[in-house]
Amino acid sequence: MRIKTINIVLLLAVCCAVFVSVPARGEEVQKTTVDKLLDILQDKGIITGQQYQELKNELGAEKKVVEEQKKVIEEQKKVVADAKSREEKLPHVGYKNGFYLETPDQNFTLKIGGRMDADMRFYNSDHPENNQFFVSRARVYLSGTLFKYFEFKIEPDFGKGTSELKDGFINVNYVPYAQFKVGQFKQPFSLERMASANYIDFVERSLPVDNLTPDRDQGIMLHGSYAPIGLHYGLGLFNGVRANESEVDDHKDVAMRIGLTPFYKSKSILFKGLYVGFSSTYGDEEMAYPDDEDAFWSKGKLETAGDTKFFQFTNGVNHDGSRQRLGTEFAWVVGPLSIKGEWMRLDLNGLKNPAGESHDLSMNGEYISLAYFLTGETQQFDPAQAVFKRTKPNKIFDPKHGTWGGLQLLARYERLGLSDGFFDHSYANSAKYTDCAKGFTLGLNWYLNEMVRVMLNYNHIEFDDYVLEANDDNEDVLLARFHLEF
Repeated sequence: MRIKTINIVLLLAVCCAVFVSVPARGEEVQKTTVDKLLDILQDKGIITGQQYQELKNELGAEKKVVEEQKKVIEEQKKVVADAKSREEKLPHVGYKNGFYLETPDQNFTLKIGGRMDADMRFYNSDHPENNQFFVSRARVYLSGTLFKYFEFKIEPDFGKGTSELKDGFINVNYVPYAQFKVGQFKQPFSLERMASANYIDFVERSLPVDNLTPDRDQGIMLHGSYAPIGLHYGLGLFNGVRANESEVDDHKDVAMRIGLTPFYKSKSILFKGLYVGFSSTYGDEEMAYPDDEDAFWSKGKLETAGDTKFFQFTNGVNHDGSRQRLGTEFAWVVGPLSIKGEWMRLDLNGLKNPAGESHDLSMNGEYISLAYFLTGETQQFDPAQAVFKRTKPNKIFDPKHGTWGGLQLLARYERLGLSDGFFDHSYANSAKYTDCAKGFTLGLNWYLNEMVRVMLNYNHIEFDDYVLEANDDNEDVLLARFHLEF
């Protein structure tokens, strides 16, 4: 009984000592404390030689088990470390406002996205234009970053049965307050023009913005933002023609825009969303209509939201002088309410009629709009770019859970007028066109989620004179759009 008890005690001692008794790999095997203890017990006759040998054998077996366990643990650690190392080097794949692929250090990124606008346009019964359904935009873009600081974007458009390049540029972004962009992109002018069509309130932009402002052009631009005072700026040099068109003279246009959101860091809901801005373009032009029609900023014509033409240059008009634009911008967001407005003027100096007479003429216009979210959302503004961005409804459209998305009511007044000289000096046909168009637009936006929106607008325009394409001195158009972006 005494020997059995001793065996149990010794076995426990062996198990406790095994973890400190195994020699390190590659070292000469020496007697451990347990070996010495067994030697002492044998020398004093407490255990027999047979018991000594049995315990030594058991100790050796335990040592082997522990050694094998150590090997397994080390191998498992190595496998885990190797797997973690490989995972850390693999690109990240996911979706965030577009499908993306990026390296772990985010020095290299690739993003794929797009949009589609399926539109409907119904005219009043006396209008000569046909009611129609059409796809106004169908775009897929590819954007990304190379070596952390070099950004790019390529975006073609396949809407309205045509294909053309919209954006194609490189942007060097070492510091946010001084970035350099080169390629084809929007000239810095107008709050509504600079906003993506994904995020404008109405189906179509206002009369003055749609007809007087530059759009995309090829050139270079220095731009950036200074967060402490909510400043954004853009200063660029451009061809001064329409996108994807070749330059028709050696002159270039200078364009600049400054936006200020001084209280955007404020906690005051009243002033936080206040924005003011100013923009301008200037350049000398040498163009002839209709020979250089595609190079004219508006193809030499003015149109309503329903694409009704209410002004067009007469054949033989030349522009051999300066073209200057001035514009002021204003926006104020207070909770679910947003107010936006702009005034702009286009001066055409050195304009020559078909008889060769030269005149300095101008066009000007303004709009003011109100938008209110019935469901409590707040329109989001990006001070770094001085543009409105995506609005996310508080609850997405999900009838199974009793949620219906966000609802927004809209109203806008708009006007566009021309100098009397356009008709007095035969720059356009007064029997077919007018020198002033003004009216209002009422609308409803239904945000099913942040990527899908249904838009419904009623647009009423009054002309100062009879317009041939409207077959009247006014126009009523119902516009609808199903918008999706990804």
